[in-house]
Formats: sequence, C-alpha cells, structure tokens
Amino acid sequence: MNKRMITAATTFGAAAMVFSAAALAQTPSPGTTVTPGATTSPGLTGTVSPVASGTVGGTVSPVASGTVSPVASGTVSGTAVSGTPGATGTVTGTVGVIPTIPVPTSIYVPGGTGNFPFADSAFQNVWNRTDAPVKSGQVSRTWFWGPGPNTPGLREQYNQGTGGQRTVQYFDKSRMELNNPGGNRNDPFFVTNGLLTVELISGFIQVGDSNFNRYHPACIPMSGDFGDTLAPTYFAFQGVSNTQAGDHPAADRTGQTATQTINRNGTVGTDASKGNVPGVNLVHFEAQTKHNIPKIFWDFLNSTGPISGTNGQIANEQLINPWFFASGLPISEPYWAQAKIGGQVKDVLIQAFERRALTYVPTNTAGFQVEMANIGQHYFDWRYRNYGYCTSEPVTTPTAPVPAVTGTVVTGTVVSGTTTPGATGTTVSGTTTPGATGTSVSGTTTPAATTTSVSGTTTPAATTTSVSGTATTITGTPLATISPVGTVVP
Repeated sequence: MNKRMITAATTFGAAAMVFSAAALAQTPSPGTTVTPGATTSPGLTGTVSPVASGTVGGTVSPVASGTVSPVASGTVSGTAVSGTPGATGTVTGTVGVIPTIPVPTSIYVPGGTGNFPFADSAFQNVWNRTDAPVKSGQVSRTWFWGPGPNTPGLREQYNQGTGGQRTVQYFDKSRMELNNPGGNRNDPFFVTNGLLTVELISGFIQVGDSNFNRYHPACIPMSGDFGDTLAPTYFAFQGVSNTQAGDHPAADRTGQTATQTINRNGTVGTDASKGNVPGVNLVHFEAQTKHNIPKIFWDFLNSTGPISGTNGQIANEQLINPWFFASGLPISEPYWAQAKIGGQVKDVLIQAFERRALTYVPTNTAGFQVEMANIGQHYFDWRYRNYGYCTSEPVTTPTAPVPAVTGTVVTGTVVSGTTTPGATGTTVSGTTTPGATGTSVSGTTTPAATTTSVSGTTTPAATTTSVSGTATTITGTPLATISPVGTVVP
C-alpha cells in the first residue's frame, strides 16, 4: 500500500461524512431482534442436486433451514422424494451456510434509534456540528453520521491505546474513535473516524498505528438496498483500490470524464454515454494516493452550509474542514454501477475513499443525489454479525463487541510533591510556661516549658505521592461482555 496513503490514513483519522436524512442510497440492515436462521455466502456458483435413498415412508428434509439471502447465484434442481434420506444432497460448487450472530439490542440497533448515550462529550460535539440541525428539522440535507449512535461506547483492540484498547462508537455512516483520551480536546482530530472502507475491501482489521489482523474481505454491496444482488461489493473494489491487499494507482486524468464501469464481481468496463451526465468531469487528482475525483464529489466534499456552533447557534461554514476530515483520501477511481435502490434498479456512480464510500445517483432529488454508504452498518455486520463472507473465505466466529466502562469522568489537576502525614484527634488548649534564663544555681531548675496534656488519639494519615499533570478518573462498573451465540458451519 502506498506509504503516503497509510500516513494520511493514520494522521487524518477524522470525523465523519455525509448521508441523506432518508439514506436514499441504502436501506438499513435487518433489526437485531430477529435473526435469520441461515444465510448463504455471496457469489455462489454451481449446481445443487438433491439425492435421497432409503425406505419410503418419510419426507426429505431441506438442505438448510432459515432465510437464504438472494446474494447467492446458481441452479438448484431435483425433485422431492418421500422416504428416509440417506444423504441431504450432492453439491457441486461451493455452498456455505453461515449462521448470523445475534447481537442484543443493548449493544446494537441500526438507524440510530437505540437511544444510546454518546460515549464521550467529544463524540457528541462532532455529531452536533452537522447532524443536530438535521435531526431538529432546522436543516434539510443528508446525514453526516446518522440520526444517533447505533451502539453504546465499545472497547476495541488498539495497541497504542490505553491498556491496548480504545473507545469507539458506531453510527450508520461511520465509527467514531478516541485514540488518546488524554490528548488535546481542541485538536480537530481528537476524534477520528475509522478506515472502514480500507478494512472492508482488504479484509485486514487495523489494531494499531501500523498493525493489522487478517480477517476476510466483505462481500457486502457498497450501495443499494440490503441484500441487493446487482451492486458491486467491497471485495469487488479490491482490484481497483489502494489497500493492504495491494496498490492500484491511476494516472492524472484531470479534464476527462468518469465513464468506467464495474459490476458485482469486480469486472471493469467502459460506458462512453456516462460522460454526458452532469458533474462527472474529473477536476482533482490526489497526488498522495494517485486517484481522480469528479466534480460532483469534489463540490460535495468542499461544500458550505448551516452548522451548529459551540453555543448551539446556527452558522454558515464549510461542512467538512479540511475536506478529507470525514472521507479520507480517494483510494479508487469513480465507477458506474447498477444497484437496486428503494426497490428500483438505478445507475449509480461509486468511489471508494479511505473512510467512506461516496455515491451519486443523478435521478435522485436535488440535495440527495450525492450520499455516503451506510458503511458503519456494513462494517458492524461484517465484523460482529457474520455477514459478508465470500465463497473462497474460511468461516470463523467473530469476536463479540465489549461495552466500554460506564460511570462518571472526573477531571482535575494534581499538584506535584509529597504529602506530609497529618494527625487526627482532639486538640486541647493549654498554657506554655517559658523556661528561666540566667546563671545556673543549685537547687531546682525551672522546667523549660510545661504544657497541659492533650487528650485524644493521634492517628497519622497515609502518605501519598502525587503525580503532576491532568488526571482523569473513571468510576463505574463495566457492563457484561457479550458472547456470540450459535455455531458457525463452513
């Protein structure tokens, strides 16, 4: 992967980017309270022919029970036979029945309707700036994050984080991250948003500044309704994007138009007629990642509009500042594809960026033609709910998300130095008689001082060593760890 792209990725981990209030480019994933019995891995080809043998008198059971997603292609032939089956069927091709991992609604509710609190005030401030005016009805435009958090605060591995972890929170459009809770809260990149596009395309999960765990690429459509079988998947973009799976730079094509196409399986072609669509002329070449951005996306990334300021007052500012703050840099060229959106097949221009995927549907209403994929939903489904297996990938049970610690965060300044042990007890006043001065004489010497004895028990206080700096104390009880449910069957 291009080193400069990696540097930009780790440096710019930003805040978040856009999506329509109606999320026109994509529908949410199914609710978490009802889990399909089984799903099939996408991209399936081959012929399935049931074969049964045995004594007549029974009924042949189906090969798999549950809901089979329509992403599988292939031919199923055969006739149901009464009798006791000696085999469930003969399969030619690759069939993977993959149970979906149920995640309780206390951990995940897509669409921002779970009423989860923000995991950190900094997360809320970032969300407030662009999406609070949308939710309140003061502004009509696409969401940058979503209607609200899809999860509570969660803990995920990050080797440079406190205790090797960091606090994250998922939204429809992204994942907010708190990598250094002791850092400067006024830094515009104090809150970052993850390189989710890179991870979904490559199949590598980032667990540190330069550390990655091999998982599997996501065979989940980048655009369209849930379960759409037309739109290209994240895996389909692996051959045209810059990721840990390989670099695929492009030449500077400024002044040309976006006419390249891509299908669900990643096959690239050209449709010259698409050069006549407004806004597809290429206007910016990103030298760091070597990819071109069309005018329709460039204008969107640099647009201005109403935002909610620090005092809640509406002001007119650049919505994404700097322009790559939410999306990251482009890692692919823009490609035309087809996707089923709202039940209708539409042409859509898709471009992968480090942190988001931008889509352009010319037939959508003004203000909702450019949107961002529901990548926060896609990523959570992929990493925690067993979605998105490709036929060539081995099946493993995902690691369940762990809720972050709840409680009150107290901040304050600790003074450096050593605390002198104190004493506790009852203090009684008395009279001190000064000692005599003069020449020594024989006889009785006046005591140097007399005091009235003090009653009470004196107990030394514990010695404490303070550390200079600003301290953050977290009190509270961790929530229970959620374990996956079900057995994964390759």
